[in-house]
Amino acid sequence: MTLFATYLHSQTAETSKPVETITFTGFSYPYFSKTRHELASRLNGYPHLSVRKADYRDFSSVHIQTYLDSLALMANDTPPVERPKLGNGCQGLEYCLPGYTYGLGGMMEAIDQMKQGHLERAYCFSLGGHHAYADWGHGYCILHSQAAVTRYAQAQGLKRVLIIDWDIHHGDGTQSIFAHDPTVYCISLHSMADLYMSLACGLRYGTTTEGEELGHCNIPILHQSYADNFFEQLNLPGKFYRGTESLAVFQQTLEQLPWTPDIIFIHSGYDGHKDDCGANITNWTNADFQQMTRYVVELSKKAGSPILSVHGGGYNPPVTISAAISHVEVLARA
Repeated sequence: MTLFATYLHSQTAETSKPVETITFTGFSYPYFSKTRHELASRLNGYPHLSVRKADYRDFSSVHIQTYLDSLALMANDTPPVERPKLGNGCQGLEYCLPGYTYGLGGMMEAIDQMKQGHLERAYCFSLGGHHAYADWGHGYCILHSQAAVTRYAQAQGLKRVLIIDWDIHHGDGTQSIFAHDPTVYCISLHSMADLYMSLACGLRYGTTTEGEELGHCNIPILHQSYADNFFEQLNLPGKFYRGTESLAVFQQTLEQLPWTPDIIFIHSGYDGHKDDCGANITNWTNADFQQMTRYVVELSKKAGSPILSVHGGGYNPPVTISAAISHVEVLARA
């Protein structure tokens, strides 16, 4: 058995037309493509999963068909009857549908290898997904590959799926897609007072109360400059946490799951690092990412559950690469 393998192939960043002819905005495709290239180079010593392309129709397990059809038309420079709702950061990503299908394909390959007993853990690259809803997207995310592979895993018999998201931004698309689904449990650690997320879907959506109402778990972390009555001032329900207690709360949450997972997914974002968006919020270091990874590995060993980790956010390139490597170092160990 291979304990660990990566999936960082160049095909996961494939576009349907030359990149230089596509207009992107912000930290979009060009940035993530460079990150993938650097990760592939730095993690080249690990075993690789074979290149695999999913069928675009595989995304219909979590996205509505009219939305998928509209994206396909846009990718062919054909205006859809009604343009789907997409945030500004999604500009140009419709031309990245080939990359999305290869990203999903790699995760499906990992699932198959895990199901057959050939693999225990994997680290995969896919274009952004955790802000993608069933029929719209924002935050550099138009398709939710991790949600689609969740349904694929369940079809292969891995019925109870735990999704852990420690990206600094709330996994709102994930929470929405799996709302009230008793077979999927989502844990999201994220910045509570995040201006971007408040404009996209509102701060309430990332509260502990909203997570519980939808059958999931939110761990909102408050910037150290905000007072303890911040929630009261904004009339927000639920609890919040400080960065210094976030790892302990995460560990406790893993010990109080509603059931034993058959498989564990991680959306491994690194923008919670103290030298990135996490400054004065989570203030996490590489050592903290490693500790969170250890908590998940310990759970997986007790549950006998494989782990599929997918690269997430991070906007300070040297910090992101270093943090990702620190995560993989723990994930790849026996």
